[in-house]
Amino acid sequence: MHEYKQNQCKKKVKNRKNVVGLIIFCITVGIVFLYAYYQNLRKEIDARQKWLETDGKMGIYRKESGKLIYKEKVDSEDGYLGMYLFLMGKYLEKTENTDLPEYWKKGISLALKKIQSLMRDGITQVSEENTTAYLMDNLEVWKGLHELELAGLEDTQAISEMRKKIQAQIENIFWDDANQRWRIIGNSDLYDQIEFYPDGVAQIYPLIYEFPVKEKKKQKILYDQFTEKFQWQKLNKKRNGFLWAMTGMAAAQMGDINNLVELIENYETEYCENRKYPLYTGEAGWICMECEKLYRLYERKIKTGFILCA
Repeated sequence: MHEYKQNQCKKKVKNRKNVVGLIIFCITVGIVFLYAYYQNLRKEIDARQKWLETDGKMGIYRKESGKLIYKEKVDSEDGYLGMYLFLMGKYLEKTENTDLPEYWKKGISLALKKIQSLMRDGITQVSEENTTAYLMDNLEVWKGLHELELAGLEDTQAISEMRKKIQAQIENIFWDDANQRWRIIGNSDLYDQIEFYPDGVAQIYPLIYEFPVKEKKKQKILYDQFTEKFQWQKLNKKRNGFLWAMTGMAAAQMGDINNLVELIENYETEYCENRKYPLYTGEAGWICMECEKLYRLYERKIKTGFILCA
């Protein structure tokens, strides 16, 4: 029995060494991407700030000769506004600084007013002209409000009230109980099982944005189905036309270390010295957050390992 316990402990020590090696990998990749990401985060916010017109509407701009040139109206105002607030909240969280420039404060105020004007029955629609309500857009708005609420700005109560309204309605409007899946559009049950986007991605979007689903087991089922069907961790851009690094956030919420590590390794391969794929700030940002989540998962694993060995 004593020899058996020794062997078991040796195995645990070996496993712990493997975990430590993975942590070192995670930290190395994380530091590289975090440095690049937070160097550019303020620039990204400044760029999006200029997208806000005086009435809070947003447009698509292109940088030409060093200047942002308005090209066209965005396809989903609510989603863009949600992402703007999400970036702002993350910046405030990481810098622990609420003493913002006045034009940033004005931008936040305009964004909040615009989101409020787009809300109908507790959820947001695409724009004043387009009354379509998308699950993904509403989750982006919810997350933006949530991050801003955590930052503790002066109008936290108003932000909290808006966030709570959307949170209360997302499952009521978008959960299709008969088919046990998420609706892409609030008033439609259309769903194509072989389409990665938006049909497939929509099923794990609540996980990606850490939305508090009431029955967590149903989200695990959807995650397992999504992974089996689409093998998202392989980053098959030929099939999807985009890397979709954000899918790794769903893995982080599920504690799926193996697939998350594979995604990060594949992402690193895509961005080798002679890469052909353009580096998107947004994708780099998701990878940074996933590395941070992965580090926490490893920490938990090590602590559990020590307890078991003891």
